[in-house]
Amino acid sequence: MDHDSGPSTLSSQEDEGSGSTRLIGAHMPTAGGLKNSLTAGLEIGCTAVQLFTGNPRQWSHPSLTDDEIREFRATHEQTGIPFLVAHDSYLINLAAPAADVLERSRSAFRGELERAHALGIPWVVTHMGSHLDQGEEEAVKRLITSLKEILEETEAEGCTAGVALETTAGQGTGLGWSFNQLGDILKGVGDNPRLGVCMDTCHVFAAGYDIRTPEAYRETIQKFDDQVGIRYLRVIHTNDSKKGLGSRVDRHEHIGMGEIGMEAFSLLLNDSRLLHIPVVAETPDAQTMHRVNVARLRRLAASGAYGIVVTAQLFGHYSDLFPGGTVDVLLPKGAVVNDLAVALTDLNPALSDLASHCRFAIADDLVDGTTALREGCTVAALPPSSGG
Repeated sequence: MDHDSGPSTLSSQEDEGSGSTRLIGAHMPTAGGLKNSLTAGLEIGCTAVQLFTGNPRQWSHPSLTDDEIREFRATHEQTGIPFLVAHDSYLINLAAPAADVLERSRSAFRGELERAHALGIPWVVTHMGSHLDQGEEEAVKRLITSLKEILEETEAEGCTAGVALETTAGQGTGLGWSFNQLGDILKGVGDNPRLGVCMDTCHVFAAGYDIRTPEAYRETIQKFDDQVGIRYLRVIHTNDSKKGLGSRVDRHEHIGMGEIGMEAFSLLLNDSRLLHIPVVAETPDAQTMHRVNVARLRRLAASGAYGIVVTAQLFGHYSDLFPGGTVDVLLPKGAVVNDLAVALTDLNPALSDLASHCRFAIADDLVDGTTALREGCTVAALPPSSGG
């Protein structure tokens, strides 16, 4: 699946809370044991954690031991992370045209739900499979049949974990990139409390649904509600995109640093219809950047709608960090120079010493950290003349 001077170094949810109760987190690695995803998530401020419960590139997985289940549940209780979600194997194709692959996929996905149930994880996110150039309409029928059978069989076994169908980018022959098709799949399966949806911001953008401006965002979310239904939404994957609108290419980027941009995430995180939906980042460089992306999302959720764009002009060795030494930054109305310095650290942790190391100027006049910023202004960050 696939940076703030203060929050980027924080180690607890309480430190990063900043007034927001929104459930925010990331897909956390499980190296050394499933429980480590929870402790690592807590360390970077997650109130939501997504994880693989097995190797995502293998078909078969050993059964979870009683000790693994007990340790995971105990760690979950200790960390107090409110929301957990699993992601299934990349190999699973519940719409596969080949009978042997289809049956193998169904068996593997039943295993995903059983492991999630054992661990106390309420939802398993899955991609909707691919038709592999063997007919999209028939593939949708196979997917619907797969979901119906799996939900019925696992229900009979007492399984409580649900299925969250993830919106896709439309790459290759993947199903589920259009809201209409996703809505048809839900209708085909029928209402079931264990069937929901995961919206991925990178995927919907790559599929052609724009969310970059207030107008575009409103239009896209309205289409989603009309054709899918917000009531089905169980989790949101908040990922920026390396590729452009309608590219049909799934390449995740750090929040605010891709083709989608920061404003879309501010709009989403402050949409009153979605405040109850957990958000999870699946951005690159988990070890170094998940902390940064989680802090960035948390600040967006806590700050409310962003209102002004300010240009930062960097000099000295800082100028190499952005093309031409300049970068436009989206900030809340009423922001001051110190807020800009923190936002720049969000964009690149190498700027964490900017506020203490540089003087700032607007229109050739030196200003201090409490100076208010206005729409369209340029703020120069001036390191000591020695360049040090």
